[in-house]
Amino acid sequence: MVLGECRLAVPVKQSDPGPHSYDGSMSVALQRFHRPKPMQSPQANGRWNPSKPGGPRRCSPPFTLLVTKEHPMRSQAAVLVALLGSVFAVTSPVHSAGVAAHPASYAPEAPAYPPARRGDVTDTFHGVQVPDPYRWMEDLRDPTLNTWIEAQNLLSGPYLDDAARFDAIRGRMTLLADLFPTREAEREAGGRVFFRELMDGKVRLYVREPQVAAARVLLDPETLGEGLALKAYVPAPDGRHVAYLVGASGTDWGEVRIRDVASGRDLPDVLANVRFQGPFHWTADGLGLVYRRFAPPRDGRRELPAEDPAIYLHRLAQPTADDLRLFALPEDRRDWSLTLGLPGDRRQLFAYVERGPWGPGNLGGSRSQLHVLALDASGQPVDDTGARQLSEPDAAYRVVHAEAGRAWVFTNLDAPRGRVVLMNLENPAPNHWKTLVPETDGVLIDVAWLGGRLVTHRFENVHSAVRVFAPTGKPIGEIALPGTGVVQGLEGSASSSQVRMMYSGLLQPPVMLRHDLDRGTTTTESSNGQAPDLTGFEVRQEWFASKDGTRVPMFVVLRRGLARDGSHPTLLYGYGASGTSTLPVFSEDSVAWVQMGGIYAIANLRGGGEFGNAWYQAAVRERKQTTFDDLMAASEHLIAQGWTSPRKLAISGASNGGLLVTATMLQRPDLFGAVLADVPVTDALRRHLSGNGPQQVDQWGTPDDPAVFPALRAYSPVHNVGQGRCYPATLITTSRDDDRMPPWHAYKLTAALQAAQSCPKPILLSVRDSGGHGGGDGDAWLTSAARQLSFLARELGMTVAP
Repeated sequence: MVLGECRLAVPVKQSDPGPHSYDGSMSVALQRFHRPKPMQSPQANGRWNPSKPGGPRRCSPPFTLLVTKEHPMRSQAAVLVALLGSVFAVTSPVHSAGVAAHPASYAPEAPAYPPARRGDVTDTFHGVQVPDPYRWMEDLRDPTLNTWIEAQNLLSGPYLDDAARFDAIRGRMTLLADLFPTREAEREAGGRVFFRELMDGKVRLYVREPQVAAARVLLDPETLGEGLALKAYVPAPDGRHVAYLVGASGTDWGEVRIRDVASGRDLPDVLANVRFQGPFHWTADGLGLVYRRFAPPRDGRRELPAEDPAIYLHRLAQPTADDLRLFALPEDRRDWSLTLGLPGDRRQLFAYVERGPWGPGNLGGSRSQLHVLALDASGQPVDDTGARQLSEPDAAYRVVHAEAGRAWVFTNLDAPRGRVVLMNLENPAPNHWKTLVPETDGVLIDVAWLGGRLVTHRFENVHSAVRVFAPTGKPIGEIALPGTGVVQGLEGSASSSQVRMMYSGLLQPPVMLRHDLDRGTTTTESSNGQAPDLTGFEVRQEWFASKDGTRVPMFVVLRRGLARDGSHPTLLYGYGASGTSTLPVFSEDSVAWVQMGGIYAIANLRGGGEFGNAWYQAAVRERKQTTFDDLMAASEHLIAQGWTSPRKLAISGASNGGLLVTATMLQRPDLFGAVLADVPVTDALRRHLSGNGPQQVDQWGTPDDPAVFPALRAYSPVHNVGQGRCYPATLITTSRDDDRMPPWHAYKLTAALQAAQSCPKPILLSVRDSGGHGGGDGDAWLTSAARQLSFLARELGMTVAP
């Protein structure tokens, strides 16, 4: 039986989600179909198919690969040796020239890894020489790199795609995925009602006309163009037009188009070089858009840092070349981020010049310089005085609402856990602020102006609490939730009393709640009656002491009455970076894992935002080792409690979480049986040179800083691989088109680990053709996550029932 073929073929057309949530972005109810989750793989009939998308996989001529089912590892390895021996100049210490040879300590069944040439590049930082033998992999257009990637995919495929195991896991996850809402909250504009709904695997935009019961399709993704998806939309205030963002699945880049609602046709206006979900906002008269755009990617290379962000005004039917540049980064902050808001009456443009990672919810960058520019109804500046600076870049700021010369501002200045203040725009100094919603023990992560009131969302011991306040700050009441779970998103409008939010827990399937601010009542708007019986499982919140004695929490999901005999396959997930909180929400992969007989745990590591800014600051720059110490302590806690043992324990993380798990594994390979690292950061000395790295310097530092360099060098994964060591079974995954964290991070670490591995435990790389940093849409993510769990089941010795 043929498992996979690689013939000469025309090049496969590659597709090109965002770290920030902007006005018009995908609602939480539908984000599962554009989620920042691990892995995406080409598929056919729900299973991995190496010939999709775009026909047979490419080969470098004149080779034809044919892998047979009999002894797939050995036959595949032989083919790869024949292929790669004539392509690469091999100088790896574990391979002889032209032949992929096993080191002496390998068992006969050890994988035959595709060789990767080693260069002689060396950097010097503060007198310390740092070799970088795989620097050549940073040239993503290198044809030999493409051949090496395809060989890696052929090697990893049989480990991930065992039919019986994969099909059982994928089927279980599909049933769980059906529990999520498929329709998002409605938006009203000019009497029309707009909403998106998932049907047949496609997210369509609908509109319902006044006095008409049935909605009609306003935008079908099939009409957008090959590989393109609807990422965000914003109706004009009068409902006559809809601005919408399209882009290839996974890429951070896209373009804004404008559709006439009555005719269903697009205007000729196209706003290019927009990133993430915008932002873009309609002017008060509904005939213009205020939006942010960037310079086109240099040399067409989207993995390079984006340049020259600026805020523009576009008037309908005018050439985009004539768009008015309203605001740009100051000259002394050209490497900072820029975003915008147009709240309230749309007469004040708020520009945020930011540095550092984004805070929780809608708080924004950890250091933000706030500016305001007065506009008229058409979006034109009311005078030529330009924007006024309202704050120093000393804290995070977000304007929630503005009217009559006042702004309701969400900030963490002098309040590490967040507060809401009233700012006089003519006298914005902090000593003139009035605190409306004070700081509490809980962490304020989101504030929305809905129905003329302030609706706040706090984390209290990593659970949600939603409260309502009058514009004056007077408490109105708390919105009752079904349990101690997590709310995702506060959706509604300034003019409506209806608030919608999705609620879930680790064992609580998601439900859409609707709260009436006028009546103070909450109802369940949508839920799935086909939810499985999960009463046989339980969630525990356990606390453990980290290396420095700090108590850190984790959630553990397991079957009730499980014996504490150390025998249970356990999957521990962590992130611990960017002030991002790791939340106990419902997810198909975690529930499937415990249904399979495993234990699932998430650790709320320092570097995250679960307990405010201090929790984040404890693990940045030269203090980053704190996060790795927390993960080691979490692992040791699970073992000490008798839930698992090192050979049965796996750790998983994506993006900065990929850095977490690979750095921790390299420091303590004895502690883990398997590792999953998706779109990982692995070269801490060069992360600031590509993707969104320049905007993250405040969090990570650079090797040019003598105070930070020793820490970066000490934990950077590619610089700490030890030759001749036995590392846990490791699956590294990435996307060719990841323009936020370029895939060469994954390539370099894979090459280093494979060259160093001294035992048969596999070090595998799986590269998807598209999906970007977030892994692509929901169906592809389900397939990819099932492949990951299939790998873990194989390596941890789990039997997967059909």
